[in-house]
Amino acid sequence: MYVAKKANQLLAENKLQEAEFHYKTLLESDPQNGEALFGLGRIALRLERFDAAVYLLQRSCERLPNMLEPLHALADAFNGVNSPNDALTVLEYAKSIASHNPEPHYYLAQHYLTHGELDKAHTTFAQALSIGLYPVTAYILFELVQLGRFDQQHNYISNLHHLLTQTNNLRLKMVCYYALAKSYDQLNDIEQAVNYYKLANKLQLQLSSFNTEQLTPFYQSIIRYNPKRLFATIKPGFTGTVTPVFIIGMPRSGSTLLEQMLASHSEFASLGEDRCISSQVVAFIEQQTKLSYPECISALTPQLIEQARALYTARLKQAKPIRAFMINKLPANYQSLGLIYLLFPNAKFINLQRDFNATAWSVYSNYFAENEPYFCSLPEFKRYYDLYQGLMTHWQQAIPSAILDVHYEQLISEPRDTLKSVFTFLGTAFEAQCLDFYKSKKPVTTLSKAAVRKPLHNRAIEHWKRFETPLRALLNDAQTTSLDP
Repeated sequence: MYVAKKANQLLAENKLQEAEFHYKTLLESDPQNGEALFGLGRIALRLERFDAAVYLLQRSCERLPNMLEPLHALADAFNGVNSPNDALTVLEYAKSIASHNPEPHYYLAQHYLTHGELDKAHTTFAQALSIGLYPVTAYILFELVQLGRFDQQHNYISNLHHLLTQTNNLRLKMVCYYALAKSYDQLNDIEQAVNYYKLANKLQLQLSSFNTEQLTPFYQSIIRYNPKRLFATIKPGFTGTVTPVFIIGMPRSGSTLLEQMLASHSEFASLGEDRCISSQVVAFIEQQTKLSYPECISALTPQLIEQARALYTARLKQAKPIRAFMINKLPANYQSLGLIYLLFPNAKFINLQRDFNATAWSVYSNYFAENEPYFCSLPEFKRYYDLYQGLMTHWQQAIPSAILDVHYEQLISEPRDTLKSVFTFLGTAFEAQCLDFYKSKKPVTTLSKAAVRKPLHNRAIEHWKRFETPLRALLNDAQTTSLDP
């Protein structure tokens, strides 16, 4: 019992190697231990070893019947190996064995939402809400508000206020505040919307453990260890069977929209917001060179480059389907742009830009599960934006032929012409079905998962202007950057 408790504690602390050792110790004495199998399955999930996760979690579900957590984890693993139908079967089974628990309803509704089944998602979230008050209720209400199917007469405001009186959990309160802000925003009560956006962001900022200014030396070192002369040493003529395409930029700049448009092309497929570069490739190079990123770039050898390239290539091969152009739309990959180019000189980078005010307000008014300060403070976001702009200026001077700037506003107002210029840059031809992106059922897990299921419209371009006065005030309010509760 002690070993299991210790292993679970280590896993909660993200000490994966130590947790794995304890779980394997448990299995040596009890090869059928469901808790140990579940723990190893969760570790495999975090490491994105999805095949292993499926195997381990299937075994744990057999030994832990009627437990919901292993079933939900197994569904995640099936999604990881691109088997959404298997994931759906597991989630429907979980809901059937716990029909009076809103949690499996919530996970099933999320699956529908991810795959563009908005009506099914809405119905299932509504069913979950009717079951009663649980911790997951805050997230159910948040998703119902995001779907936007309410009006002045029928909405979720009273549910949210009631839930706030029933919990002292800071994160649940924060989620409720974001949902209330979105509700009042849609109902055109600007003053109340701003009040709740402020409450939500203030709470989330308290959960942050650093400030953006502390990132400045890291950005400076990326520039220092990626001098322009480094890329002049790359031999021309590198080719591969696949062209890696990276959509980079600030969060909330339209990357999901562009990804879905490109992924509708017959020669393209997407990994989504894949973290393989930062979580596996960089980690491997750091381990081999005994130097942290970005200093480790200075110790790269042809052999190391080949090995690191093979890691990302292996990740590409896990995708279904594999196409000539493979998209990775993790915006923060711009921090690793030089390293990616050293590994794949044929890589292409689409730097998606959007009006600063529109981006800033969209970030501030949306709930990001991560507690980075630039997601929940406008002055902090301005600092982050400046760091991004400075680094992108360096990349554009160092490897200009690999980067194309695309403006969100132009993508919305002139989609056909903008996409034609993107495909010309990538070396292929425009296809008309890219404009029908919203009909796709391909999985989308970002904050835009519902929005990209609708045809193009320009409402998001002007939305921030309704909040221009509070936006200006918040950008100039140094107090909002305080990390003190």
